[in-house]
Amino acid sequence: MSSFIYHTLMMLEDAGMHSGYPEIRHITFNEDGTSTVNMYASFMTGKRVSIESNQSMKFMMLFSVLDFFVDTKYPELEGKTFSQKYRSLPTDNDYDLMLRELFRVAKVIRNALVHNPSSFKFNNGFLNISYNFRNTEYRVKIKGDSLSFFYTSLIMYTRGDLGNGCYFIGIMRSIYKNIVSGIDCFSDEFGCSIHSPSSGIEIKPYVREMLIRPECMLKDGNIEFICDRRETPDYQGTDMYLELDGHEILVPMEALDSNLAISKSELLNSWVHCSPFPNVRKAL
Repeated sequence: MSSFIYHTLMMLEDAGMHSGYPEIRHITFNEDGTSTVNMYASFMTGKRVSIESNQSMKFMMLFSVLDFFVDTKYPELEGKTFSQKYRSLPTDNDYDLMLRELFRVAKVIRNALVHNPSSFKFNNGFLNISYNFRNTEYRVKIKGDSLSFFYTSLIMYTRGDLGNGCYFIGIMRSIYKNIVSGIDCFSDEFGCSIHSPSSGIEIKPYVREMLIRPECMLKDGNIEFICDRRETPDYQGTDMYLELDGHEILVPMEALDSNLAISKSELLNSWVHCSPFPNVRKAL
């Protein structure tokens, strides 16, 4: 993470911005058959008047971080207009496609605040932006909770602390879905439809229970987990942490089959854990 991104996000944190990261509950299994639960949440608490009371300033600071992130990731785009950047951003995979569409929505909101700030309005639980420029109608009408998910997505991309592998993509698919479902209308110079990623694994982004070294067995090339299948709330998901062939593995239950099994090769190819969040070490 660059110094500019780090310090800007820290400034927003100090000003009381809520990041929306999942709450992590570590569950460690003891030798006597009991388990220990430790909770870990990435909340930004703030020390001064909350930035949440000034949504336009919050957004402009986040957009500056997003634009800097894009310029750093794709230096050939530096100095281009936002529209030119959007056209040039790749869509080779879900990571790229979602980043590109988030940049597109952010571009419309940013231009409204700079060129037509009176169009940045909150009504009946929606952010409602509507203005015309050069015979093109620009509109974003998005629910408040979906706007919060939108902010979270920008933070997660620019911080990069979930990496860019399958775990991040699964979390982002869920967040992105919540964003798009909360957009009642959208239009810009590129049309009215917002592109969707593939229908891959979606990981619940609210509360994650992390089972530390759960019991499992190797059977016919598959790792099968042996654990409680109790019902959990819709907002809660489960991750399995284990060490395999010298690697740390963090695999979500959403990736397991009905027998709570997954191939060993898929674990090693897709679910090696090498990012700061979620923090496994807090439970070890």
